[in-house]
Parts: sequence; C-alpha cells; structure tokens
Amino acid sequence: MNAVSDMLTPMKRVLIVLVVFAACKKDKQEAQPTQQPSAVASGSAPGSGSAPAMTPGEPMGDPAFAAYNAKDWAKCAELYAKQTTPDALYNGACCSALDGKKDDAFAKLDKVVAAGFRDLGHIEKDTDLASLHGDPRWAKVIEGVKANVTKFDASIKEPALRKELLALRDEDQAAREAAIKAGFKDTAAMERMKAIDTKSTTRMKEVIAKHGWPGKSLVGEDGANTAWLLVQHADADPAFQKQCLALLEKAYKAGEASERDYAYLFDRVAVAEGKPQRYGTQFKDGKPQPIEDEANVDARRKAIGLGTMAEYAKDMERMYGSGAR
Repeated sequence: MNAVSDMLTPMKRVLIVLVVFAACKKDKQEAQPTQQPSAVASGSAPGSGSAPAMTPGEPMGDPAFAAYNAKDWAKCAELYAKQTTPDALYNGACCSALDGKKDDAFAKLDKVVAAGFRDLGHIEKDTDLASLHGDPRWAKVIEGVKANVTKFDASIKEPALRKELLALRDEDQAAREAAIKAGFKDTAAMERMKAIDTKSTTRMKEVIAKHGWPGKSLVGEDGANTAWLLVQHADADPAFQKQCLALLEKAYKAGEASERDYAYLFDRVAVAEGKPQRYGTQFKDGKPQPIEDEANVDARRKAIGLGTMAEYAKDMERMYGSGAR
C-alpha cells in the first residue's frame, strides 16, 4: 500500500510525505515522504508492502487506513472504493488481493495502470499483492506499468536524473524509517541518516548548479518532489536551504513544483532562523514550533491542500510519538 509524512510508507507508499524532523525529513512528506508526498499515478517511492498509501493531507486516522491496519480487508476495500484518487484505487486493490478477491483486485489495478501508474519497483515488491503474482493477468499489469514508464521517460528532459533522485529518496526514507523504529536512540542509525543527508545535499548542490531548480518538466512531478525532500533534510546547511527556498518559490509559481513543498521548506527555513513558521509543519517535542497569525493557520493549510493542525498533530503523534520533531 501507499502512506504519508516526511516519510513514505507501503499499501502505495506513502511513507512519502512526511514530516520534516530535524536532520531527518514525502514526505507523504508534514507528516509526509517522512516528509514526503507522491501520487501513485505519478509514480511514488518503491516499497515492500505493509501499509496503505496516503496522499498529502490525508489523515492517518482515515477509516480506510484504520481498516487496513486492523486487517479488515473487506472493509478496507469497501472504504477505498468510495475514494476517487489513484492512490485509493491502488490501496483498494491491495485490500481486495489480501481478501482473496482477485477479480476485484485486477479490475482496480487495470484502472490504476490506465491512470498512468509507473512505480514498477513498488508494485513488484508490494507484498500486499503477492497473491496475484501467479495469475496470468499479473504479467499484463506489469507490462502496462513498464509501458507507462517508457512513455513518461520520453516526456521529461532528464529521465536519468529523475531515477538518480528517486534512488537518493529511497535511501533517505529507509534511513529515517530505521531511526524512527529505534526511537531516535540508535547512534548508528542516526549517523547513517546524517551521512545520507550530507551525500544528498552535495548532489543537490551539483544538480542546482547545472539545472537550477529541478522542476516537473525536467525530472517529473515525483522527481521535483524528491528534490524538495532532499533539500528539506539539508539541515546541516541552512544557507543552502534558504537559497533553494527562493528557487522553489519561483518554480511553484511557474507550475514546475508544488506549493505544498514550498510551504514545508518555508517553515523549515523560518524555524532555523528563529522566526515563526507560517503553515505549522514543523514540530519539536510533540508540539508545533511558533506560528505566525496562528488563528488563521488552518485556512492557510487548507488553501494548499493540507489538513487541519489538529489532524496533523495526531498524525505526528502516531508516527513519531510524543517526541515528534
């Protein structure tokens, strides 16, 4: 399946939205890739099956997600069928497959492929769909995804760079997931995360020096989102983050990046400078950092597709515990 936060997670991963925790990260990605966001149709992070996909702004308390976690596959499929996003279709297929309803699962996957799904790595490794692998229809699904990949690569300027960025994203997310599981108390896991952040920051500096901000036309929507994620986690170099904020602002206004990504980075930079954040995406010790004009923060969040602060706080608690940051 898929999930969200500054982290991406399986039914279709959303552990790719994410909240951005310092020296950490969606987002899915805000609780996003673990700061992280990615729509299934645009191709999200590869995963290995085990948790539903969430899209940015979708509360982890969503009834369909809860049914998935409770292993109530029939209820999960029923609830996802009431949603219309590609992520919901994919996650509904996962639930149907787990419930033994192969015909229903394949019907949903056919629609997902028709919508442009191209995350080959994820779908091949998603254990939620393992029961479908022996069915002759599975090969058709995989061929459809491969065709989408080929078509998409031809539509962007730098498909090789996109793949490189997504590989960096996967490293980022795996390291953060390990740190979260260890409660941020494993020194080796934390050092691994920092090393990956340093590596990604170095590479992003090279990319920006050559291309400027890597937007949708250059590396696709998921590639552009990944560029944001990697910069969001470049906490060791706040000057670089601030430089990227200006580039990202121009990119989203030109339709080359997501305003939601800009909001997360805006807050990150503001907090690093000791200023109030604007969208309430940055937490420390389980509480949001100071927010400017806090009375209207939910309106600002709604304008860019984020849930309320109350919903976000609950998601942060679920993902990171009371030490969310």
